[in-house]
Amino acid sequence: MNNNQKTYVFDLDNTLCRTEESNYFDSVPYMDRIEKVNQLHDAGHIIIVETARGCVSGKKWFVQTMEQLRRWGLQFDTLRAGVKFSADYYIDDKGINSEDFFNDTRSLNSESGSGVQTNVVVVNRVLKEATEERVDKLADEIRFIENMPRQFKGRFPEIIFSKIDNDKAFYEMKHHNLPTIRRLILSGEMDAEEVVSWSDKITEFSMSMYRHEKVDVATDAFFDALHWNRFSTRLAELEKKSEWFKDTLQQETVTINGEGYTNITFLIDKIKAKQDWFKPEFIGRWSHSDLHFSNILIDRAENDFVLIDPRGYDFCEYYYDYGKLWHSVNGKYELITTNMFDISKPSEPHTFSLHEGPAWRVLEDSKAGILESLCKHSSEPRDTVILKTEFNDVMHFATLLPFMLDFNHTEERARGAYYQSVMLMNNFCKKHGVI
Repeated sequence: MNNNQKTYVFDLDNTLCRTEESNYFDSVPYMDRIEKVNQLHDAGHIIIVETARGCVSGKKWFVQTMEQLRRWGLQFDTLRAGVKFSADYYIDDKGINSEDFFNDTRSLNSESGSGVQTNVVVVNRVLKEATEERVDKLADEIRFIENMPRQFKGRFPEIIFSKIDNDKAFYEMKHHNLPTIRRLILSGEMDAEEVVSWSDKITEFSMSMYRHEKVDVATDAFFDALHWNRFSTRLAELEKKSEWFKDTLQQETVTINGEGYTNITFLIDKIKAKQDWFKPEFIGRWSHSDLHFSNILIDRAENDFVLIDPRGYDFCEYYYDYGKLWHSVNGKYELITTNMFDISKPSEPHTFSLHEGPAWRVLEDSKAGILESLCKHSSEPRDTVILKTEFNDVMHFATLLPFMLDFNHTEERARGAYYQSVMLMNNFCKKHGVI
């Protein structure tokens, strides 16, 4: 044990990031401060991030906050809301002045704080919770992890404690201080060759889960629940939340970057009519079902990985996860979720373009290798693998839109995802003869 190990508690908003008027979706990280915190963590100190988000309003911000911290590359041991810890140092914008701390390089090497000795408790856990409409989803996730076959559990977070009520569900899990594939790509630390290599390992493991226990489910009922009902439900939710989307989704054609496209709401029935084309090879009991790069933690030192945030479905097919991997590299999902694009204002003609920087290049250069990996692990013909993977890709994009709303009066992420969805679906339909 490091005898000089200290516990640092950092406030989040206006300490590690700039946040105005509780607009948490628009928080801008202080990357220089995050770098210093990461230095402390690398030196063996305990890092706790503390936030009061939602303590007054009652709204739960845990999932969004975890996603932000992972995206920013912050290394920490615990994230807590409204809980005070024993610590050697508290740094925030109202107590111990954060400006003084981060501007004083000596603070990184200090042996003691105020001179008061504290009992340092090393906490390496993360609390994940959900209320209201998200309770069922988290409950499914808990049951999935707790009940999965033993040989697969080591690839998922260990649940230390869990509780499910009618209006609330939560569980404590071991915190893995590991980067996601997305973070490594966006930071320039992972090239295309490594992306393909890890994707192959993960696909191989995932296929062992899918094949472990097959279930007899009617294909029509499966598609109704997983694809068609999900599409109609998600878009209805989107129209309810956004006037811009309510108006736009009613238009039969949409012009993006000067080119006309059939709207997704008018294409979906044509795709549905070809349902037999996309019939799964088989349906399995065990599937992550949200296998994009943000949910894959990489341990380079141990040549290992951890899969987080599984959907917890009772059953699924492997092409569903194939589509998740494919929409990371083909649809550039990772760039859209991090606002790495240019877009017109809501009142202007529709224009949209991704930032074709280093991260875009890595994703683009990964496509061929990942596609070969997907084909290798499937027993179906190559053309079939491509067709079913791309079908799931376009369905994923079309149904993620409500979760991309940032309510910043411009809805940029959701609109960017929508434009990408329109173009992907049109290209898919033309390529495979749907229209």
